Amino acid sequence: MFDIGWTEMVVLGVVALLVLGPRELPNMLRTIGRYVKQARTVAGEFRAQLDDISNEIDAQAQLKKMAEKDLDVGLPDLFDEKSDASKDKDKST
Repeated sequence: MFDIGWTEMVVLGVVALLVLGPRELPNMLRTIGRYVKQARTVAGEFRAQLDDISNEIDAQAQLKKMAEKDLDVGLPDLFDEKSDASKDKDKST
């Protein structure tokens, strides 16, 4: 990710130990850990939302493709014609 090797990490650790001191270093590392955890949580939620949007767009594209092909999938058309139950009621009146 950052292309940091072991030697660079050791140098950063020694510098952090000298600058912060042995008392403050654990608190600083805990704080950094909390921020990293929050960032990962936010990134995971963002990724999940993008996946949901992607799946929704894919579903809409598939529906459009099916509509273009005029495929009869056996679903009743509720708005163009009256259903059989309403036809029977009309006949009885």
